[in-house]
Amino acid sequence: MEHASLFEPTRVGPLRLPNRIMSSGHQTTLVEDYLPTDDFFEYHLERARGGAGLVVLEAHAVHESGLLTDHTIDASTDDVVESYEPFAEAMHEAGTRLVAQLFHGGRERYAGEYAPPALSASDAPTDRLKVVPRPMETTEVYELIDAFVDAAERMERAGLDGVEIVGSHGYLPAQFWSPNVNDRDDEFGGTLENRCRFTVEIADRIRRRTADDFAVGIRLSAEERSEAGLSFDETLPIVEHVDDATRLDYWSVVVGSSSTHEGCSYIVPPATESAAVTRSPAAAIDRTVDGSTIVTSRIDTPEKATRMLAETGADVVGMTRALIADPELPTKTKAGKREDVIPCVACNQGCIGRYQEGLPIRCTVNPVTGREAEYGDLDPAATPKSVLVVGGGPAGLVAATTAGERGHDVTLLEATDRLGGQVTAYADLDHRGRYEEWLTTLTSRLDDHDVTVERGTAFTPGDVAAYDPDDLVLATGATGRRPDVPVAESVAAYTAVEALRADDPFGNDVVVADWDGNQAALDIATEAVDAGADVEIVTAAYTPGESVQQYIQNTLLGDLYAAGVTVTPHHRVDAVEPDAVVLQNVFNDERDRHDGVDTVVFAHGGEADYEQYRALADADVSVHRVGDCWAPRSLDEAVREGFETATEI
Repeated sequence: MEHASLFEPTRVGPLRLPNRIMSSGHQTTLVEDYLPTDDFFEYHLERARGGAGLVVLEAHAVHESGLLTDHTIDASTDDVVESYEPFAEAMHEAGTRLVAQLFHGGRERYAGEYAPPALSASDAPTDRLKVVPRPMETTEVYELIDAFVDAAERMERAGLDGVEIVGSHGYLPAQFWSPNVNDRDDEFGGTLENRCRFTVEIADRIRRRTADDFAVGIRLSAEERSEAGLSFDETLPIVEHVDDATRLDYWSVVVGSSSTHEGCSYIVPPATESAAVTRSPAAAIDRTVDGSTIVTSRIDTPEKATRMLAETGADVVGMTRALIADPELPTKTKAGKREDVIPCVACNQGCIGRYQEGLPIRCTVNPVTGREAEYGDLDPAATPKSVLVVGGGPAGLVAATTAGERGHDVTLLEATDRLGGQVTAYADLDHRGRYEEWLTTLTSRLDDHDVTVERGTAFTPGDVAAYDPDDLVLATGATGRRPDVPVAESVAAYTAVEALRADDPFGNDVVVADWDGNQAALDIATEAVDAGADVEIVTAAYTPGESVQQYIQNTLLGDLYAAGVTVTPHHRVDAVEPDAVVLQNVFNDERDRHDGVDTVVFAHGGEADYEQYRALADADVSVHRVGDCWAPRSLDEAVREGFETATEI
């Protein structure tokens, strides 16, 4: 069997796992009043039914002061025990072992309605979240140790199989063991032994309070990936000391740190990062520690997972975002249906991006994610109908495949010879992720569900009679919007999609006019730099990439700054003159002229054609609009609306 090593049973401490695939701890925002919701349970049960051998639940605050956001699970009260008991039983019935993260972020904390003092080993601030903590008194340190232990005991009483101490990404245990943060002069500061005492005491006391068959692991950043953070050479002595001083069943190895803009991007690495970033440190830690080793970060395909297990010696591999995109990845892969797996495109928009906005977890390429309680089982159509889908972009593809899966007779019309809509303009960009593969998966599902596809077929309202559908789904998308400003003929001007599709669009001096801090502007700037142009991003937003998930924004902006790109915020392009652009300040309307420009690319969002819909007003057919033809927005809305519309027909 291909990828056989992924499906070998393995042991992690006292836990016997059916395979080596893990969903690691990640925030879902499927939490109300600090307790998990039914949506939370169904979300994780779907991954268990899909074949994940181990599920590690998200950060559980061990103390009121460790509540990261208003949507953090509170493990400091007994309410969580009753909440989890039936869920743990259901997860076990699905064949999955269940572990919960024990968490205190210390100085790494988002502010809610009220911001009480953040606690840490010292008063060293965190640069990214701009939090200045207060150093804990010694008695408070012991109180927090007890809080970790009490929370672990609650997880055991609730029927879970173990706990994971979160020492990764610069959270509280790391704030104690890091000499860059900890300047204490009590028994928790100074020497390596003292700085590690907080973690060792937690692990030892959990061991004494829980049964031998209850697993205790730790998550650790092997390196923090910034100048201000710990290197691997600095981390390894910490690993060696903790491993010698206490008994941990496993070490879950990641990289990165929450405390810096550079390091935080590795919390959920964008498509620019390789899975290899954890390979060498994980292999070294595996050789060092007595417990099992788990390796995670950007391991999004069975091929990468198999290779990572072989190259690191790890016992388990985390495939979290891959399982967010397709919870059935394990069972599909094992059954030889690798081509049917929905690929994670590493856009970070629906998962970590929504968490950072305080919204429930979703997935851009899987509209069921986070809504399994509502859409986990797709009901067949009560009365099969004839459905005509006009437009073969993402919204149309999802609508057509979903309607076909439900038993409708579906015909899809696409005006061009290629399916995929505007996504095809950026699908092959190196920094964008696996969009080409996603489109291939969607296209293959058209055949699976007997959808008739007519490429090169431009639809007009007069064609309704010829096709005679019961329902018509209009998914014709949008074109790039050009602002109403004068543009000199001597300057090459494009929309973002036009530039990405052109063979050689860039001159020597390129201005990217960014309306709202969108991803397209960063795409264009990256491509223009690669073409050898001098590039300036002029954005009306506060910063380029403002609407892009921050880890992707951080990485791309870092690369663009390194390439010498000029960034001019708070301005719009007011006119394009021969060899120059006139910029207008969005706050005071003052104007400035930038000379020497030969190419301008407008990343100004989309513009829909509403006339086609209006012309269908008198047609004898139910018309549904989805995606950008309804109103230009993001890929998330296009996929969601295509799916939901098809479930309602």
